[in-house]
Amino acid sequence: MDLRLRRNRRESYEELRARMIAETSAFLTELLRHPELAVRIPVIPDRSDRFPPSFSDSFWQPVLYD
Repeated sequence: MDLRLRRNRRESYEELRARMIAETSAFLTELLRHPELAVRIPVIPDRSDRFPPSFSDSFWQPVLYD
């Protein structure tokens, strides 16, 4: 769908749903083609320990502000 047309009228639920599915599919396809672009989410096994605040900041800073 042409972006200029979409800005001038509201999308129906079906159009919105189809667009969101298409965008998600394109995003996932691109990440499967280029796994080096994926953001790695660090994990710690449940109840084993906690991340230090500095680690949390260094992870979330580029994710939220780039």
